[in-house]
Amino acid sequence: MRAFLRHRMGLVGLSMLGVAVLVAVAAPLLAPYDPYQVVHITVSDIYQPPSSLHLLGTDDGAKDVLSALIYGARISLIVGFASAVISVLIGGAIGLIAGYRAGWLGQTLMRITDFFLVIPDLALLIVLVAIVGQSLRNIILAIGLLGWTTTARLVRSQTLTARERKYVQRAKAMGASDWYLLRKHVIPQVLPLMLANTILVVSLAILSESTLAFLGLGDPRLISWGQMLNLGFTRGAVAAGAWWAIIPPGLAIVWVVLSVTLIGTALEDILNPKLTRHHLEPEPKVTSPPPPAPDGDALLAVRGLSVAFDSPQGPLLAVKEVDFEVHRGRVLGIVGESGCGKTTTVLGALRLLPPGGAVVEGAAFFDGQDLTRLDDQALRRLRWARVAIVFQGAMNALNPVRTIGSQIAEAIRAHSPDTDKVAAIQRAGELLELVGIPARRVKSYPHELSGGMRQRAMIALALACGPDLLVADEPTTALDVMTQAQILNLLEDLQRRLSLAMVVVTHDLGVVNHACDDVLVMYAGRVVETGSVDRVFRSPQHPYTRLLLEAFPSLEEPERELVSIPGAPPRLAEMPRGCRFAPRCPYAFDRCHEEEPALVSTPSGRAACFLLEVDTGE
Repeated sequence: MRAFLRHRMGLVGLSMLGVAVLVAVAAPLLAPYDPYQVVHITVSDIYQPPSSLHLLGTDDGAKDVLSALIYGARISLIVGFASAVISVLIGGAIGLIAGYRAGWLGQTLMRITDFFLVIPDLALLIVLVAIVGQSLRNIILAIGLLGWTTTARLVRSQTLTARERKYVQRAKAMGASDWYLLRKHVIPQVLPLMLANTILVVSLAILSESTLAFLGLGDPRLISWGQMLNLGFTRGAVAAGAWWAIIPPGLAIVWVVLSVTLIGTALEDILNPKLTRHHLEPEPKVTSPPPPAPDGDALLAVRGLSVAFDSPQGPLLAVKEVDFEVHRGRVLGIVGESGCGKTTTVLGALRLLPPGGAVVEGAAFFDGQDLTRLDDQALRRLRWARVAIVFQGAMNALNPVRTIGSQIAEAIRAHSPDTDKVAAIQRAGELLELVGIPARRVKSYPHELSGGMRQRAMIALALACGPDLLVADEPTTALDVMTQAQILNLLEDLQRRLSLAMVVVTHDLGVVNHACDDVLVMYAGRVVETGSVDRVFRSPQHPYTRLLLEAFPSLEEPERELVSIPGAPPRLAEMPRGCRFAPRCPYAFDRCHEEEPALVSTPSGRAACFLLEVDTGE
């Protein structure tokens, strides 16, 4: 509800619908005349233009159009909401059963749904109402019974997705019944979508009722907006120039349909934010002045990079003023606990942030070009041809319905259009051989490979265009220890053979020690220490780095007691004042809770801690 009240489109729609409902409920109080009352008229009373007595004129029966419009809201809204409830109940039940039970029952229900989808709704609705009669009850039932097919399809697709979730399998393994699984785990996932769909079905039902009434198939005893349009067109309103008998009911229908459409769209946005934010939306560019370009020979130089994400509280800084460099032939490891901004830093530098994220300050210079300010066309030419990334979770990064070879060939042909398909597939096989997978597996699908092989295939995909810089985001996640070692050895071998510059994002200090030359330690979106791996690991200067190393087992000191860091990294909306690590630091003093330390030079590189200033006498 709080999210809906912050949604402008939803509030506008709710206000518009509220006006219509208020008019319908208070019709006897608002209408200046009773449109159902029998009156004696003369020819001069018909189609009177708007006046002080009749603000919207009169119709062909000398009835006040404004009063009919107010009373007509009752019938149109009753039909719309009642029919929508029937449609959603029927469609929801069929969709849930067909999605949860994929056997003969589910197939039968969907074939019935397909049969009704083939038949035009309006034609069948006209025939049905003409046969059963034109009463209000029959119209509601007819619209409701014929309007469930779209809901059934929608609910079935959501149910099919929800039933495969791991938490549903976990509940089933606990011994939960089908009804329990539906009630506790599947329906709560489907219900928000059904709620949003219900609002949209209301608008379709109102339009259907108006169409029937316009065609003369409405209840002749009742006044509705569609009935008013029908009478206006069939009884000479157009010929008489009586626009007031036609335009007001038409606008009333548009008003209500638009209001429920806005509400439904707002509910979809709130209940499923992915509908409005996606990776294909235009990428925001940095508007702040760029920092000066670096003078050194770094392949990638990040300067003062800050990344913010949209939130109801306003933009929240996830990464603040990060600096680092990656030189040709060297490997930089970015390490820290989950939620410290490691991946966000890399994705921000490469302009690959998820929806809602944006680089708000700083720059990322790749071979002298600022990636954060390049236009889309230049960025597309650069991506994968010179900068490639191995995404976290290879199963999610690979398309499940395409073969491994076709996906590698896709990258090759995207940057070398002259390469034919056969040559691209052959090159894909060579790349798979390079990473230790037989070339014949180019025809395999991702699900046919083990976790380690999928990770290798993802590395082969990243190498498809011979990049200068390879970014590996958590390359050993969810792999067993032996497979992790194989992947790390592979990366190390490829980096050495191809003279690659690499950035490895990880929370595992063992990965950094094994594969990296330099290390960047991050905490709560800030760099706390940086330097060469040998020096930082041998002589850590920041308390956070020391605690990370003390929490990591050592073969050289098997009897050393491992420690754990108390607490957890702060949430973006609750960043502490001063040093962000101070609430968890055993050495924090008053200044740490008031000021934010800057990076200073240390024997091992640079670190951000006031203790270093005390030690050096500054």
